[in-house]
Order: sequence, then structure tokens, then C-alpha cells
Amino acid sequence: MGTIRREDMSAYQHAAAASSWAQDTPVPDPSPTDRLVLVLESLRSLGAVRRQVRGFLTAGLAPAAGDAGEDAVESAVLVIDELTSNALRHGRPPSRLLVTDEPDRWVVIVSDGAPDRPPTPAVERPEGAGGYGLHVVADLTAEHGVHYETDHKLVWACLRKPSG
Repeated sequence: MGTIRREDMSAYQHAAAASSWAQDTPVPDPSPTDRLVLVLESLRSLGAVRRQVRGFLTAGLAPAAGDAGEDAVESAVLVIDELTSNALRHGRPPSRLLVTDEPDRWVVIVSDGAPDRPPTPAVERPEGAGGYGLHVVADLTAEHGVHYETDHKLVWACLRKPSG
């Protein structure tokens, strides 16, 4: 996937992506299925997080999912990478990742100790400056949002899981 830049987005697309992060939304109730829980310690550890997540997601795919399954896993890993790196860069410890593998979706919940720092999509940053990860998350997920508690926030996303 290429880099998303402000000039590549229509005003409507930008406004929709930005507004989707602006309100407190309830976290989906993940079913008590297979789950992966990881403590996020540093940006350097995200390579290991990606490997663990990829293995977890791939293990839960139906063998007949084929290329669609591989594409879905790569999209999910990208979403998880964006959310976890944001928690580490812009949040406060403790930060955690929860991924649940449900029959038709993956639910991703990333928490950090900074409820006073909402997810803020980039607006008109210079090319190459980055910061459009929340737009990528909005584009790749079936649902996404943020929920605030007294001492932490939960940034969440639901990704469709391909059937086999």
C-alpha cells in the first residue's frame, strides 16, 4: 500500500476519516474466543509484535482462504502496527494490545495511559512527513473508534475475516 497524502484525499474523505476519531464510541465486546494479549514496551519491540500478530492471525484462517486470507492478514498487521506505534509515540504507559479471533472478524484493542491525548488524524502535513496512519486505519477497517476511561483510552478496530 502506498503512502496516503492529504492531496490524494477528497475533502469529504478527509472529513469522514477525521470525524470517525472525534467521538467516544463503545468498544466492541469481543467474544471469549482465541485471543492474543501483548504488553507494548517500545517502538523497537514492534517487529516482534508484528511477527506474533501475523502468526496468530494466520493460525486462525481457514485453509481455503488463500490469497484473500493473506491479504486480510497483511491489512490487519498494518492496522495493528499503526495503532500500536501511535500508542507508544503519543500515549503513555502502560500500553497493551488485545487481538481476538472471532468467526467472521478480528477485533483489535490498543490501550494506553493517556486519555487526555485523543487520536488526531493528520491534516495538511508536508509530503513525506507521515502522520496519515489513522486515515489508513479508517480505510482498512469495517469499524473503528476510541473509548475513554478515567485513566486510559482504548483505540479499537474491527477487521473482516475472510471465509474459507
